[in-house]
Amino acid sequence: MSISAVAREAGVSTSTVSRFLKGELRVSPETEARIRSAMGATGFTSPRSSVRHLALIIPELSNPYFAQLTQAITDAAHHRDLEVSVLVSDGLEAREHRMVSACAQSARMGVDAILFASMTGSGALLTEVPEGFPFVVIDEKLDGPLAGSRHFVGADNFEGAYRATTYLLSQGHRRIAHLAGPERLGSARDRLRGYLRAMRDAGLDTDPQLVLEGPYSESFGASALSRVLRLDQPPTAVFAASDIVAVGLSSAAPMHGVSIPGDLSLIGFDGIEQGSWVTPKLSTVAQPVAEIAKQALDLLTTDGAPAEPAARLLPMELRIAGSVGAGPSPSS
Repeated sequence: MSISAVAREAGVSTSTVSRFLKGELRVSPETEARIRSAMGATGFTSPRSSVRHLALIIPELSNPYFAQLTQAITDAAHHRDLEVSVLVSDGLEAREHRMVSACAQSARMGVDAILFASMTGSGALLTEVPEGFPFVVIDEKLDGPLAGSRHFVGADNFEGAYRATTYLLSQGHRRIAHLAGPERLGSARDRLRGYLRAMRDAGLDTDPQLVLEGPYSESFGASALSRVLRLDQPPTAVFAASDIVAVGLSSAAPMHGVSIPGDLSLIGFDGIEQGSWVTPKLSTVAQPVAEIAKQALDLLTTDGAPAEPAARLLPMELRIAGSVGAGPSPSS
């Protein structure tokens, strides 16, 4: 039976059924029940039924971005009748390796496919994934000779960082600090490159003292604020490579007598909900988590998946809120 037959039986449009089955559309519980009942009545089986049990390997859930990404993936998987097991690696390479190996090679795990987000960037674990096993890397690209052998879906970190820095420049800021992520991560390097390129395109030299590297944590953001304030020429704006770092900086600002954005403008990166909880609300470059989830699940299925490994960089959204103000006047 076709999707149109399911739609007629459920009393909804064909587009509604199609988008619901792809995980692109949330419907009310009543509408979902009608669609699933219609699928049973018409004998419709989704063509994406080769994968039933998905393992999602994620670095941590304490970082709100990864919690948000996990929620988006589990929501999208639910709409496709996929069972999801969430495994937390704590960002440890050895644990990432063990989890991938167990899921991909152990029949007792009952896993048909893997979505993998790394906090180490190490591609050595790809040797544990049998050829043909559905495996998609998300969020963080892997390094190594086998990195290009698997599908990847993530945000365009370079472009997002370039847009954030360019916006601060457009507001008159010239001394812009960058709180960078761990250098070992490709995403952090791409965000740093975007920042540096925007500064260079504006005809500005970058002061090395304005680039600080650290973990994606609130404590790093708080400590970085005290460090940049001690400079002979403190910045007037900060682009943080993670919202959670920006939240840490924002929370520490009152203790240093710093007004945001009066004294210091601030843009983060990720688009986590917690950014709207601080005062003023955090400006950010938002990751397209729903689209990452959708495209990654699309690639996990055998039907219609690209024959060659695909690398998909998705655009980000610049969201300006109260944490950015005008830069100093040229005479100041």
